[in-house]
Amino acid sequence: MAGESKMSGDEGAGVVEGRGWISLLKDIQERYYGAFADLGPGDLQQFKELIEEVEGFLDRLNDATTDFRLKLDDYGKVRADVAEFCRYYAKWLGIPLMERLKHEMNQVIEEAVT
Repeated sequence: MAGESKMSGDEGAGVVEGRGWISLLKDIQERYYGAFADLGPGDLQQFKELIEEVEGFLDRLNDATTDFRLKLDDYGKVRADVAEFCRYYAKWLGIPLMERLKHEMNQVIEEAVT
């Protein structure tokens, strides 16, 4: 999986700056696009909005002018939103698929933070 790709130490240090995490997020979006498209356009839009929220968090995380406390608040909110989204869509797409999506999204968030 793209979210589990390994990077050398030199690449990992500037991944957010080089928008590498955004690329991983787009890979996740492509993999799950079909499942949400099958549900309908409104559900697909909800998925796109979740991706945009995580992308916005990753951008703010890399912004040196953003206060650390704000980044910490954003971290908690984005993690909670991912969990809520996956819990909601587990009803229609199944628990295993949504657990995998939640894990992949959280892995991108966690690796970007560290």
